[in-house]
Amino acid sequence: MTKLKLSIQHHDHVRTVEGTFTFLGHTLRFYWYCVDGLWIDTGPPRARDHAAAFAAEQPPSAVALTHFHEDHSGNAGWLARTYGVPVMMSEETARILVRPPSIPLYRQWVWGQLEPVSGTVAEEVLETERYRFRVIPTPGHCRDHVAYLEEERGWLFSGDLFLGTRLHYGMRGESVTDMIASIERVLAYPFETVFCAHAGVVEKGRQSLEAKHRFLLELVEETHHLAQKGMPARLIARKLLPGSTLLEWFSLGEMGAIHLIRSILKEKQTTSKRF
Repeated sequence: MTKLKLSIQHHDHVRTVEGTFTFLGHTLRFYWYCVDGLWIDTGPPRARDHAAAFAAEQPPSAVALTHFHEDHSGNAGWLARTYGVPVMMSEETARILVRPPSIPLYRQWVWGQLEPVSGTVAEEVLETERYRFRVIPTPGHCRDHVAYLEEERGWLFSGDLFLGTRLHYGMRGESVTDMIASIERVLAYPFETVFCAHAGVVEKGRQSLEAKHRFLLELVEETHHLAQKGMPARLIARKLLPGSTLLEWFSLGEMGAIHLIRSILKEKQTTSKRF
């Protein structure tokens, strides 16, 4: 694992904080964003020293989390204790972070261990001195996920809702049906720029989210088609989403293309039973 590097850039009135390091030959990136004193996500625990140095120059007035995962909430508790600032989050995120669950060893190696955070449940609108952020529930990646939208500026702080126009693997417990619904929910609002937690600033954000929406719909259709022909889920995953075998092995099965395919098939069965 290489040493973590942090870089800071400006996009309009948003400070973009990018962290990079190499793990098992792969470059990993994470981002958090600061606007008008508000930190949106906080980076992982392993970036604590970097977060502290940045906070010393840009002290937070508040923190807003998109979800509980350690690469997003990792420094929230420390910031709250050190600067006495509120940490705002969804009701479900608050419930989880009061007593964080144990996370797999590989995630501890990569990001660091989850820490307890006492937070404030975000209302429908979050306001700073100059900006107004709509809090939009966006489950799919995980059930507690939210996004923050500044409508007048056309900014969408999307956490892990976007990630890319295509997915190559998923995480155990993700819901493709919920991902599709969440993308449709945010697309009902005006925005152009997406501030993603792993892809960075996406200038053509609306267009890119629309592309991901199309990809997911096509993945659902192709998965159902192959399943109807009798192909098992594991073979569907290899055919439609090849290349995640090493990641699945390293994560002891928590990450892999199979989770997206199983989600699609399971959610179809659930829907069918309702009718």
